[in-house]
Amino acid sequence: MQTKRRVLAGIVAPATAIVLAAIGAAPTASATPSQATAETCEDICVNGVRAATHTGYDRVVFDLGAGPLPTIETGYGTSPGYMTPGGEPREMLTRGSSYLSVSLKNAENGTYSATTPHVKLFNLPTVKANQLLYTTGSILGYSPEIAFGLTLDGPVSRYNVFTLTQPNRVVVDVYR
Repeated sequence: MQTKRRVLAGIVAPATAIVLAAIGAAPTASATPSQATAETCEDICVNGVRAATHTGYDRVVFDLGAGPLPTIETGYGTSPGYMTPGGEPREMLTRGSSYLSVSLKNAENGTYSATTPHVKLFNLPTVKANQLLYTTGSILGYSPEIAFGLTLDGPVSRYNVFTLTQPNRVVVDVYR
């Protein structure tokens, strides 16, 4: 009888250890995701903004994800005011001598808001700040849009906006 118990204990004890080890190694829910979630934008995502100064101009670059390049609309003026898509008047938070709005049609907020503050100060010779003005989704058949305002200070002779690929980006050169 003791031999049977020893044999049974020799089988049960290792099996119990294996089961307990498996339970301890089982995946558990975590408060932090182990992998970054993939961005999901209908057309193209705006993931960041950066700026630098060069001889005679300042450059602002909007980093984009994969997809078709957006349609770009710009506006230049001396008033800090702008209108939201709902027709509500607002003003830029950072003051300057002029302002440049850059609207990216068929583009959405990708990881931009997670990686960049609402207002990003640059303090370059001409470009002082970038502000996220608004974003829209696809509403009632309208395409998504994300709009930015650039606060400028000092003389601006002209500006040039263009796109580049590999990687996708929108470039704004503001000439002094």
